[in-house]
Parts: sequence; structure tokens; C-alpha cells
Amino acid sequence: MKQYFKIAVVASALMSVVGCQSTNEETTAVEQTSEINTPVVSTFEALQKQYNLDKTVFDSAAEFKIYSEDSYSLMMDEWNEAKEIYLEVEQEPALINEEYSMFSSGSYSAKYIALIKSANLQLDKLKTYKNKADTVLSDAIAQMNYMQSIDVAKYYPQDFSSLYNQYKALFVTVIEEDIAEAQTEQAEFLTKAKVIEIDTSLTIHVKPLEKEFSQLTQKGFKAIAPISYGQTKAELDKTKKAVQANNRDQDLIADVVAKTRFQLDHLKNMAAEVKLLKAVKNGQFEQSVLEFENKLLSISQAINGDDYRDQPLRMQTTEILSAVQQMHAINNTADLEKKIKELNSEIETLNGTIEKQTDARANVQKQVLVLTQQLERNDNLINNLNSVIATYKAKEEAEKATVNKEANEAPSDVEKQTFPVLETVQAQEAVKEEGTTTTTDNTEVVPVESTETKVEPAAIETTVNETSEQVKTTDTDIETK
Repeated sequence: MKQYFKIAVVASALMSVVGCQSTNEETTAVEQTSEINTPVVSTFEALQKQYNLDKTVFDSAAEFKIYSEDSYSLMMDEWNEAKEIYLEVEQEPALINEEYSMFSSGSYSAKYIALIKSANLQLDKLKTYKNKADTVLSDAIAQMNYMQSIDVAKYYPQDFSSLYNQYKALFVTVIEEDIAEAQTEQAEFLTKAKVIEIDTSLTIHVKPLEKEFSQLTQKGFKAIAPISYGQTKAELDKTKKAVQANNRDQDLIADVVAKTRFQLDHLKNMAAEVKLLKAVKNGQFEQSVLEFENKLLSISQAINGDDYRDQPLRMQTTEILSAVQQMHAINNTADLEKKIKELNSEIETLNGTIEKQTDARANVQKQVLVLTQQLERNDNLINNLNSVIATYKAKEEAEKATVNKEANEAPSDVEKQTFPVLETVQAQEAVKEEGTTTTTDNTEVVPVESTETKVEPAAIETTVNETSEQVKTTDTDIETK
């Protein structure tokens, strides 16, 4: 299809050689100038990636339109043309490096990049305009945003259209660098916009109430219940003034609208009761009075069980009110709630104290258990030491007895061994010299030392004393706990 387009272009060019030649040369020169230093996209994948990025930018650029419609239009024209080129390449990726036009040497990708570059230049201008206008026209921008949020165009389309044209003109003045004039026009815009804003608030919140009140007026409610009618009208006027003075205070508006709605419902109910009374024939109002009295009786029975029908109706209502006040005095909800909170607080405090005491008691019980176990171990240790001491004492006594016995028996054995020798010597001495006293050498008895290990009594007594001291300390700790 592109080839047919090229043929048609060639034919038209041949028909107007002179006029178009100069124009085409200028256009070609411009295009070649814009393509200097332009990045080359040689593959469809690269072009597709670039296109997705550009689409995100330019599809979300509608907010810049208000700052300069001319620059915005130029930007979108460049973007739309670049988008058409991409769609052609998307259908036939081989075109990406082919010449886009016979009047220029640039390829499809180069033409796309050149258009995007031109669109970005316009976008940069719009961003510059935005930075300046957002500062100079901040009040006007905020006002317009609020008016759009309450949908002023829905209720006053013509007024809003005229106001919006005035709003757009402010940005033109800013672009023209006439800041003083822009501020003057902004003041005029804000004055007019505030009036339309208040009218819109009244239309949204008050007009439905006025419409309903007007319908009741047409039905003759002013004559049926004039007092209630006057109260409702006064409340409606009060609501209208409140909305006019505080049209952005949504909480206040909701409150005054609710009060007016209450008065309208009260007026309708009062008119209905009056109509019932007027419907009574021949002045027979006893049935209506009895119905009212029965209602009062039901109330008094529910409060305290009393029956006030022996008194005038006004007195009955007074007694019922007194009973209600006494009931509130006795069962004051606020006081009860306060006392409940105080009691709950005390309960929480006591629970905390109990938990602490329980924890402390558990800790003491653990300590007592540990000390008791330690005392039992000490008692066992003492018993074991006493057994060891008794064993060692018995063993020591046995060893002493053995040593003494051996010491006593040792001289007798020597005498037995030396007795024959003594007899021979004595016989010889008796022969040589009578009367000479025979002397014999005393034999020294060496006691046998035991090879067994002896336990010193002093060491045993020291160990026993230390153990006793530990036992006493343990007993003292248990008594303290």
C-alpha cells in the first residue's frame, strides 16, 4: 500500500515541478537538520520498546492542555503522526530501515525519532508554563478543582462554561509574561466563581428542603398548623444562611439540614393530628381525649406504675416528667458508667497486686524447696562422715592393739633364742670366776610399722566442723524464709 502512495506522490510532484521543488527542498533541509544527532533505532524490538515508553508519557499528558492549548495541540499532532508510523512498522517490521519518503533520506525509525523529539520539545515548554502558572494562579487552580469536585457543571452548565473560558484565559496571560494583569483577572475570576460555588451548595443542600416546604404550603399547612409552620420556616431560613456563610463546612451543613428535616417531619405530623381533631363530628372530643389520656397512662405505668388519671391532663404530664427526672437521678447512666470504670480500674490494680504476690510466693516456695534439698544433702553428708569417722576410729584402735601386742611378745622370742648361749657363757664364767656377775646385753625391740594409710583425727574433726557450720547456715536461711 505504501508503494502505491509513493507512486501517487511522484505523479503529483511531476505535475507541479516548479512550485513544489522549492518547498520540498526547504522541507528536506528542515528534516535533515532535525535528524542530526538523532539516535538510530535499527531493530523493531528497539522501536517497540521506545514506543511503549513514549506512549506512557504522551497518553498521560492531558493535564498540560490547560497551560497552552497551542503547544499541546502541536505536541499531540507530532505524537499521533509518530504513532501512525509505528503502526505501519508493526504490521510490516521490514520497513523500519527503509526510506519513509521520497522527499527525504530518513528511514521510518529516523522519522519516528524525529517526531518524538519535536513532541518532547513541546512537552518541555508545557512543563515550563506549568511551573510558572502553578505559582501565579494557585488560588484560581484550587478554586476550579473544588468546583469540579462538587460538579458545578451539572447544576449550572452555562455559567460553568463561561467561567471555564475565563479560567483558561488566565494561563494565556501568564504565558505572555503579564503577571500583574493575570493577578487582576484572577481576582475577578475568584469573585465570580465563589458566587457560582455558593449557588451550587444551596442547590444541593437547601433547594430540596425549600421544594418540600413549598409543597406543604400549597397543601394549606400554614392554615392547619400555623405555629409549627412558622417554626419550620424559621429553621429553613436559618439553614439557608448557614450554608451561604459556610458552604464548605460539610459537618455544619449536615447538622443544620438534619434540624430542618426534623421540623418538616414535625409539621407534617402536627398537621395530621389537627386534621384528625377537625374530623370529629358534633364536637364529640371525648374519644380523642381518652385516647390521649390512655397514652399518658401507658407512660406512667412503664415508669413507676402510678395512675394519674384523677388529675387534669396538664398535671398528669407534670407528674410523669417528675417521675422521669427521679428515675434519671436514681439511675444516672453517666454516674454509673463512671463508677463502673473506677471499679474496673481498682479490679485491675488488685489483679496486678495479686499476680505480684503470687509470683513472690512461688519464688519463696522455690527457695524453700532448694534449701530443704540442700539440708537433706548436708544431713546425708554428716551421716556419711560420722560413719567414716567411726570406721577409722575402730580401725585405728585395732591397729594400736596389734602394735602393742606385737611389742609385748617380741622380748620373749629373743630370750628363747639367746637362752642356750647364756647358759654356756655362764657356765664358763662360773668356772673361771665365781661370784662374777654375769652381764647380758639388752636386746632392742623394733616395733613393726603399719603400711596402711592412717587418717589423721585432726583432719576428720576439721571436716566435721566445717560441715556443721554449713548445716547451721542452711537452718538459719530456712528460718529466715
